[in-house]
Amino acid sequence: MDKRRMCPNCRALITTDDRVCPYCDMEIGMRAVDRRMAADTMAGVLQGDRFLTTLILVVNIGLYLATLSYSGGSLDPSFQALQVFGAKDGYAIFRGMQWWRLVTAGFLHGGVLHILMNSWVLWGLGPQVDQIFGGYRFLAIYLLSSVAGFAASLFWSPAVLSIGASAGISGLIGAMVGLGT
Repeated sequence: MDKRRMCPNCRALITTDDRVCPYCDMEIGMRAVDRRMAADTMAGVLQGDRFLTTLILVVNIGLYLATLSYSGGSLDPSFQALQVFGAKDGYAIFRGMQWWRLVTAGFLHGGVLHILMNSWVLWGLGPQVDQIFGGYRFLAIYLLSSVAGFAASLFWSPAVLSIGASAGISGLIGAMVGLGT
């Protein structure tokens, strides 16, 4: 990689490592490409393509902790807690017209192993899909596949309570398989 650049003041060739021009003693700022790379990271802590994945994980973990708190402290949320927080429940969806449950069910989890496995897969796959398809498409793929998965679950087993990020993750896997083919 070429390490030469031009001083914006005296137009002398200097290296990219120089912060002060050795010819005119002018302080050299960051290049535009360096600024863009710095903007893609949240103060150097979180890369841009991990932001949406981290946001989804924070929502998942927050709702998991909330359902645990509502359940009374065990490591597995109760049936009632999951129902209150928006699990896919055919009776509530059809009779109560609570169609929002098709979205919220994708952010709830039924146990420690359930949330750990879904988080692990999402942490590995999410940034790749985000980087390839972009943030808006990543969210669209994740949310639409989650809703479609719970709609299919509603069709095949309306009486069964279902939850989890697996439907959204399956959509991300499907997007990557579609890209590969």
